Amino acid sequence: MDPVLVAGIVLIALLVGVTVLQSALRRRQGSVERGMPFVGELGALVLSEAEYPRGYTILYRGPVTNERLAVNAPDEASAFAEIDSAGRMMGYRQAFRDPKSYGEFIDVLLNLTTRKNAPHRQLDLQVVLYEDEEGAIEGIDEELPPNPHIDDEGNSLEVTTLDGHNLGFADSVRQWSRKAESGSELQRKLEVRWHAGRIGCFVSGDSEPPGSITAEEVLDLAKRVQQRVEQSTLRASAVKS
Repeated sequence: MDPVLVAGIVLIALLVGVTVLQSALRRRQGSVERGMPFVGELGALVLSEAEYPRGYTILYRGPVTNERLAVNAPDEASAFAEIDSAGRMMGYRQAFRDPKSYGEFIDVLLNLTTRKNAPHRQLDLQVVLYEDEEGAIEGIDEELPPNPHIDDEGNSLEVTTLDGHNLGFADSVRQWSRKAESGSELQRKLEVRWHAGRIGCFVSGDSEPPGSITAEEVLDLAKRVQQRVEQSTLRASAVKS
């Protein structure tokens, strides 16, 4: 048999084997994490399967541990210590994407061909439990980039506060706009952040080009999460007398 062909078959087999192994490890890790304290209670504060947004596929759903947040940091131990010292205990995230992701490499190929003119949109919901209310307040705080921020391609990122949203519980409602040098808007993200007791909440919608997700969609999701957070025993147990 041709040595080149043999080498190709071996390489493909190795790639498939690594992919299968990584998938098995992720499933095992996810199973362990789902059994950790507070995961079930936090998961009940976001969307049920019957409420998943139509037209989207699931990008991620499940717990977000401090270890998971720190795993890609240059200094994993230091990153974990910093997160842990801030009083963060456990998070739960749901992310929905349209179109479906098939992995970074395949997505790039699709975006250059069959998806070239297709809109891309993503919805994110996350609730995070902290040791106390002070930790939740600090956890939802955000260091904003210079406004506007100009990238290497000449595009600008502008962050503005959205008014008239009628979300009395929100600590911040912001719109992030990426614009070309010509001034045309390329991408838009709307994000709502708030805390309730020791629970920090984050809901966002991101679309490219802008307009694929409306502000009302994001605001309605935030209201839905807040209605459940208000009834949560996790929040009630943190209310100071």
